[in-house]
Parts: sequence; structure tokens; C-alpha cells
Amino acid sequence: MTTQPIIPTDIEKESLEAHVELCAQRYDAMKDNMERMETRLTNVETLVKQIKDLLAEKENQAYKKLLGIGWTIIGSLLTTLIGLSLYVIKVIH
Repeated sequence: MTTQPIIPTDIEKESLEAHVELCAQRYDAMKDNMERMETRLTNVETLVKQIKDLLAEKENQAYKKLLGIGWTIIGSLLTTLIGLSLYVIKVIH
């Protein structure tokens, strides 16, 4: 949305009262636009926060899943190591 310069009308050039009235109307229009933009910006901020929270939750879930996989692998390796150690001890004796 581009802003275009406000060109005074002929009546504004002739009448200060008309100029003041038109300026008030323009101000009201600008105020309404600003309020709409503020509402839209608030909505965008809310959406960005929700997306951020979802990404953090997904990251946390992925971290927990990787941690679980890591502990499973470590447990399996330790079990294998203990089993092999007991086998070697049994074979030696």
C-alpha cells in the first residue's frame, strides 16, 4: 500500500473551515487505518509466538527421543559387554 500525497481541493484553498473539516476526516481515516494495522500486527505477533512455541516443543520432543535412543544403545552395548565378559570368564575357568 503506497501513500499518495494529499492534494488540497479547490474548496480547501478558499475556506479554512472546509480545510479543517477535511483534515479531521483525513485524520479519522488515518486513525482507523492505524487501528486496523495494530490489530493485524497483534494477530501476527500471536501467530509467531505460537509457531515459536510449537518449534520449541518439537525440538524438545526430538531431543527426548534422541536421548532415549542413546540410552538404549548404551544399555545394549553394556549388556553385550557383560555377556561377553561372563562368557570369557566361564571359558577361562
